[in-house]
Amino acid sequence: MEAKENTLQSYIPKRFPITDIIWVVTRKSRMQVMFFLMFILLFPLLAAFLKEVNYIVEIRKLGNPLYSWPQYSDFWLTAKTVAALFALQSTVKFLALPFTESSISEKYQGRERHERAKRQADSIFKGCYFVFAFVFGYIVAKDSYFLPTSLGGKGEARLMFKDFPYQTTEEFPLIREYLLVQLGYHTHSFIVHVFSKPRNDFIEMLLHHSMTVFLISLAYLMNYVTTSLLVLFSHDLSDILVYGIRMFVDTNKTKVTFAIYILLVMSWAYTRLFIFPTEIIYWAAYQANVEIYGLWVMGAMLHFLLVLHIYWFCLLIKMGVKFIKKGRPQDTQHDLGS
Repeated sequence: MEAKENTLQSYIPKRFPITDIIWVVTRKSRMQVMFFLMFILLFPLLAAFLKEVNYIVEIRKLGNPLYSWPQYSDFWLTAKTVAALFALQSTVKFLALPFTESSISEKYQGRERHERAKRQADSIFKGCYFVFAFVFGYIVAKDSYFLPTSLGGKGEARLMFKDFPYQTTEEFPLIREYLLVQLGYHTHSFIVHVFSKPRNDFIEMLLHHSMTVFLISLAYLMNYVTTSLLVLFSHDLSDILVYGIRMFVDTNKTKVTFAIYILLVMSWAYTRLFIFPTEIIYWAAYQANVEIYGLWVMGAMLHFLLVLHIYWFCLLIKMGVKFIKKGRPQDTQHDLGS
């Protein structure tokens, strides 16, 4: 009887049940707990702002009835993009899996080898998408007044709100299509992530995907199209390299992996830790010379993204140190063994 009572005692949580749930969901990581709390904090902010969106949009439309303001119906392009990406991802995985199965290092066998082969196939798909997105974004904005020279343009980030809220898009006519396609990709990533097997990075990536989808959606409806392009474009180069590394990290091509790693660290530091806060966040959240509705929501999410960038950069440096010490690469940010 006493043994049975002791067994029952072991199932009684030592903390409040809700904290036990959080601890399990975050896989007993303090950083993941912090990201979980950040994720929870987003919802009251968004709920408060969403109450105002329709009202603000209607006021903007009345202010200039002839202006072609973004419509909810525009999101059909996003829905079509999501469907197309699911089909493309399945096709790429089907075609690439025989190749990736054979390219994975011999030290991985059985189910782990298959899992790493699937990740490599997904990385090929995602890497190709970000090459497309980077080229698309550059073609749209290369001659615009708001793409700064620091990102390969001819303009200045401080001009991102020129003529706002009724910015003409004659100089960059495909900017809305670019944003809707990008929203489609990030919506696709959010759906895939929610229904995937939870890994060690589940919460941080949930936070990232959620913020990205909300930022693009709300910014599009509010016509903050130039700011949205700058945020997305400044991220795409390092995303190409992230998936470039994941294509090779589980193979025997350590020199190629290390070369991409060096490029990734350099691009990440430049675009996400320097350009993103000093030019994009600075001019969008602190020095905007127009009335920005929902600035506190947009500003909060941009700063949350910056926190994630700093955290991921620290992980990148740790990976590099381990790489040098052990002589082999390992993706500890998205650990398939966890």
